[in-house]
Amino acid sequence: MTITITPLDDSFAVQVSGIQPSGAVRAEDIAAMRKALTAHGVVVIRGQKFDDREHIEFSRHFGELEIHTQRAWLLPDMPEILALNNRGERGTKPIMNGGSYWHSDVSYKAMPPMGSLLHAIEIPPEGGDTLYSNMCEAYDALDDETKTLIDGRRAIHSYAHRYQAQAAGDPERPQLTAEQLAEIPAVGHPMVRTHPETGRKALFVNEGFTTGIEGMDDAEARALLDRLFAHCVDPRFVYRHRWQVDDLVFWDNRMTQHSATSFDQRFKRNMHRTTVAGDVPA
Repeated sequence: MTITITPLDDSFAVQVSGIQPSGAVRAEDIAAMRKALTAHGVVVIRGQKFDDREHIEFSRHFGELEIHTQRAWLLPDMPEILALNNRGERGTKPIMNGGSYWHSDVSYKAMPPMGSLLHAIEIPPEGGDTLYSNMCEAYDALDDETKTLIDGRRAIHSYAHRYQAQAAGDPERPQLTAEQLAEIPAVGHPMVRTHPETGRKALFVNEGFTTGIEGMDDAEARALLDRLFAHCVDPRFVYRHRWQVDDLVFWDNRMTQHSATSFDQRFKRNMHRTTVAGDVPA
């Protein structure tokens, strides 16, 4: 089957046709998918009907899979699957408008993931889009003075800071245990990371988990981070994905960040996500 790559909405994201994640997958298909991912940051495959086991097996072609810190949202029999379901599923806790803030997945770990593969199983009739922003393009567009200021600096990332703020406004959200908190101490990462496969530089700060800058006082760090956060989500760098049932979206966590958007909670939304392990940002 011929593989075709089509730009989406005049943005950096692309749609890939000719790859079937279910069943036997050719090595050349995986190579083409990885090439598209690292070149563009977000890859969409439409009309994909497959089960959770096939989702996991396809994802493993790109690396080892991670298990999320918050076990309450993992399928009990398949913990590689994070169930983003606002009703709960197979014993998982409901998650309402999960990730509705700009973030790079799990940037609060020493080795953030390479990427995530999100499969749309049920979607609301409107709303619930996902926004993606290209951090390579955002870095390239910075003025030279700002590039000089942030190159070589490290920012602090924390999951507990964001999670506790969300839990305060959502009584249904499970509290993190002491064991879970011990797994995710705050970490420092370069504010500008180099993509290990392409060599491109990308901004690596996000409003979801970045809480400070090493060696900089809080007020100065907050002013700089707020400026960078606003720059990261400039419409020039953003793609809006309008979900269709059976979409599979694969994003490169090393060069993008994303945000969910709200939807009417009277409607059900069920998405399954796998996460591919990454490396230490450099």
